[in-house]
Amino acid sequence: MLLIKNAQFYKNDKLVTNDILIVDKYIKKISKFIKEDENYEVIDASNYFITPGLIDVHVHTREPGYEYKEDLTTVSKAALKGGVTTICSMANLSPVPDSVESYESIVKLVKEKSEINVLQMCAATKNLNTNELVDFEMLKKSGAKYFSNDGHGIQNTETMRSILREIKKHDLLISVHLETEKIKLDGMIHKSKFSKKYLIKDFSYKSEYLQLKRDIKLLKNNNCRYHVGHLTTGKSLKLIKKYKKKLNITCEVTPNHLLMSINDFKENSGLYKINPPIRTKKDQSILVKGLQDGTIDCIATDHAPHKKSEKFIDFKESSFGMIGIEFSFSILYTKLVMNNIISLNRLVELMYTNPNEIFRMKAPNLKEKHKANIVIWDLNNSYVIKEKTIESKSKNTPFLGEEVYGKNIYTIVEGKIKWRDD
Repeated sequence: MLLIKNAQFYKNDKLVTNDILIVDKYIKKISKFIKEDENYEVIDASNYFITPGLIDVHVHTREPGYEYKEDLTTVSKAALKGGVTTICSMANLSPVPDSVESYESIVKLVKEKSEINVLQMCAATKNLNTNELVDFEMLKKSGAKYFSNDGHGIQNTETMRSILREIKKHDLLISVHLETEKIKLDGMIHKSKFSKKYLIKDFSYKSEYLQLKRDIKLLKNNNCRYHVGHLTTGKSLKLIKKYKKKLNITCEVTPNHLLMSINDFKENSGLYKINPPIRTKKDQSILVKGLQDGTIDCIATDHAPHKKSEKFIDFKESSFGMIGIEFSFSILYTKLVMNNIISLNRLVELMYTNPNEIFRMKAPNLKEKHKANIVIWDLNNSYVIKEKTIESKSKNTPFLGEEVYGKNIYTIVEGKIKWRDD
């Protein structure tokens, strides 16, 4: 049994202080005062802040198929350090989860290896890049709830129309990667002084915007649960805001796009390369306003691990992607909350409350009879993001060397301490 004394957390948008008693996997009691017992392991949380286990709806676990980049064990450790206890795993695996057989095999692997709750997304079309739809009905019967071709925009309008029809029919969720191939071509970056200096092929924001515009037209006849992954442009956000009350559109943004603009690139390094790319200062500013006014629903990392030889090289030669799951809360707390851009309660909404509701996860909350998925944070203590202390198998982040506040002291999963800051 575990007793957390003097736990400060948000309840109904108000900061409260209570004791929390955990028995077996569950929160047994929450009260102003719970008497200590010799059988209890006691944590004094007087100087700390408590959240439910956070949720990241956009993670590349890399297993099966790409274990040299990351695997279920290392992504679990990274998530636990970052206070994340539930993730959605993208479908760009090998085999691709585009059939009942491949989906069930991955779910089995997750149960064997993961220390966190991994919800596996399925592809919407066979092999992620074809026009042949997966069997949505049978995949739902096997437990699949979420579908995404992340890494690939769905180019064919009729294919997308059919996907939205199936998503609506079976009450599922589609998470889209907005990318127009005829615009992107072999582009790698947003047009800028940096791209010109290093002769890097660029591509327009229209790659994202035009596909969103097309999908909104389709949604008017098939209004389903449509979630935009890793939104990057101000114009796209304004379009979502226009239709948010009329259609069932939700969206996420990454810490990378919130905290950086193309002007922040300091050197010719593959660490800055992601898809969709980092945009302008204006786009960055509009995204931040989207957090403040509620247009943006979630923050998700798009945690994308790569081998060092794929990222610590010139921009043009490198792979797309950045890691971030194990320090996302800390860096967002430091850059946004401490600078009074958003409130701490709003950050918890973006990283737990909203994704839990949108994805209908029923993830545990800080309530009696709920499973004890709890994170204990020291908001007054800082640490530096260093290669040698990153739990992920990969180290590809441009935030190396950043000092951040909001240090994770404990992550508790189903009543057991799974991460402890030593």
